[in-house]
Amino acid sequence: MTAQQPGVQADDDLVYRRICTLLEPLNQKGVKLHRDIDLVADLEVDSVSVLDIVMDIEDYYDISIPVNTISETKTIGQLVDAIHAIKGQQS
Repeated sequence: MTAQQPGVQADDDLVYRRICTLLEPLNQKGVKLHRDIDLVADLEVDSVSVLDIVMDIEDYYDISIPVNTISETKTIGQLVDAIHAIKGQQS
């Protein structure tokens, strides 16, 4: 098991909470949000809504998320991890 850098968990929690805040208005079924929730299958979020969320995330974190990353991202956790990876590359 590798040790995380100080602050990584806190930053992960902030990104996770930001995504959950963006998803909450789209959560018509009242599903309890967690990292393993599938954006399309569990929340029934359509592609236009996913792109809106991605644009909000890009603006908020001043990053650019590649289209292939968006298409490969299925769960909230994968989206959080992708944001961290991109932030790490672009900083």
